[in-house]
Amino acid sequence: MLKAVGLLSRKKTTRPFKDYHSDWFNTLNNSLLPLLQSSMNDASLTQLSTHVDILHSHFQSYYKALDLASSDDVAQLLYPDWRNSLEKPFLWLGDFHPYLFTNLLRSFLDDDDEDGDDVGFDDWGDGPCSESYELFDRPWHIVMAWKNPSKILMTQIEQIECGLRLMVPALATRARNAQVVFVESIAENWARCDGGKKEAAKAVVGEAMNAQMDEMVSVFVDANRLRRSVLTEIIGAANVYQAALFLERLAQFLVGFRDPELVSEFERCKTPLNRQSRLAI
Repeated sequence: MLKAVGLLSRKKTTRPFKDYHSDWFNTLNNSLLPLLQSSMNDASLTQLSTHVDILHSHFQSYYKALDLASSDDVAQLLYPDWRNSLEKPFLWLGDFHPYLFTNLLRSFLDDDDEDGDDVGFDDWGDGPCSESYELFDRPWHIVMAWKNPSKILMTQIEQIECGLRLMVPALATRARNAQVVFVESIAENWARCDGGKKEAAKAVVGEAMNAQMDEMVSVFVDANRLRRSVLTEIIGAANVYQAALFLERLAQFLVGFRDPELVSEFERCKTPLNRQSRLAI
C-alpha cells in the first residue's frame, strides 16, 4: 500500500535506483569477483588483502547508496518491482535479509563439520598428501582457511547472531507499527473526503503518508545499518583468507540470483515458496 500512495506525496529527483543497482551488479560480477578469485590463487597476501578490502567497500557503498535513495523515494526501495521472482522472497525491508550473511557464514562451519575427516595428511602429519592436494585447484592455505576455527572466532560469530536476533524483530515491529498508524490515520479522516471525491481522498492519503514516511525512511536506514554492521563485523572477525572465501561466496550467491536459467526454472516450479521457507534465510 505504501508504494501505491507514496508517489502522491513525494517525487523522484534522481535516476531510478534500479539503474544504479545494474551498474553496481555488473561491476561486482564482471570485475571485482574475478579479481578476488584471481588473487586467491596468487601467492601475494598483500594483493589478496587489497582485493578483499575493495570488494567489502563495494558492498558498503551499495548500502550507503540505498540510504541516500531512501530519502528521495523510499517506496521504490521497500517494494522494488525491478527485482526478479527469485530475489523477492529473500528481501527484507528493501534488500536481502541480514540472515543471509550469517547463514552463509555458518555454511563454512557446516562444510568443516562434514568434510573435516576427508582431508588426507602424510605420514609425518605436517602436510597434505599429494593425491589429496591435487583434488583442490587452490593453494592449501585457502582450502584450509575455515577448518578448525578458533574459539575466539566462534564466540564472535555467536555474538553477531545474537545481535541479529534482537534487532531484526525490533525493526520489523517498527515497520509494522508505522503501517498500522498510516491505515488508522486514513480511516479516521476518511469522512473529510466528502463521499470519496478524488481530490479530497488524495489530500487525506497524502497527509497520512507524509506523517509516516519519515518513520519508514528511518526504519529502512536502520535496516541498512544493520546489514552494513553485520558484514563489517564478519570481515573484522575473520582473517584475510576466511574473509576472501566469505566475500566470494556472498558475491556468487547474489550473482546466482540473476542467472536466467535458474530464474526460469524457479518460475516453472509449481511448489510455492511459503513464509516458513522465506524466514529460513
